[in-house]
Amino acid sequence: MRKAALGAAGIAGVVLVAGCAAPPNNDRAEIREAGDGFPALDDNWYDGGRFVDPRNILRIKEGQSKDQVRQLIGNPHYSEGFFGVREWNYVFNLYTGEEGGDYITCQYQVEFDDEMALESSRWREAQCPALLAPVERKEDQTLVLSGDVLFDFDSDRLTLEGRRALERVAQSALSEFEAPGMLITGYTDRFGSATYNQALSQSRADTVADYLATQGVARGDIRTAGRGEADPVVECAGATATPSVTECLRPNRRVEITISELVEG
Repeated sequence: MRKAALGAAGIAGVVLVAGCAAPPNNDRAEIREAGDGFPALDDNWYDGGRFVDPRNILRIKEGQSKDQVRQLIGNPHYSEGFFGVREWNYVFNLYTGEEGGDYITCQYQVEFDDEMALESSRWREAQCPALLAPVERKEDQTLVLSGDVLFDFDSDRLTLEGRRALERVAQSALSEFEAPGMLITGYTDRFGSATYNQALSQSRADTVADYLATQGVARGDIRTAGRGEADPVVECAGATATPSVTECLRPNRRVEITISELVEG
């Protein structure tokens, strides 16, 4: 296992590692790197960061209490203080999905509001959220994003990392196309009624379109479609939604974004 150099963000493979605990916090860490609001990397409790289950980071969402955050990703990795602390900092190691067990070290920060509910989170390195919410290029200009990463369970509400993934999509589209047009298609797995799956897939596609519109893509240039359980990517045996079957069907729960250049005329 070796540490990979931090280069340009690329398409990541499956990221699956074991979670680790963190020590209790004591005094406040004051040293900050210049200008970016993150503490100095060398001041964290661990030498080189801690491995974490990426699925736990994906469960971080607005409104969670400190206890809920602690249950998911542990105590902060710096001396943050005891009372009224509104910022927790972490240093995580995330596998890149490449051969040889390569990983990169990522600084992650969560901020709490006056009621000590999670208000926001951010990464220091752009490569890190790209590992958690990879964007796969299917063919031509069709991008595929995991529905499990984009949305809360059985919901059309975007997750924190899902929004970050869509921000990367919008940035890429606006840089590669003068007038990008998009077709956004939502899909579900086969569990649930056809009516419910159709409605959920359409609602998710609409939610993605609405968020991309906030990132500069013209909403009128985005079409949406819900396809429910149609066009499955994988077939998995099993008539009951057990954890193993649900995991097997993960590729079917997706959102596809096809981008093209609009031609006036």
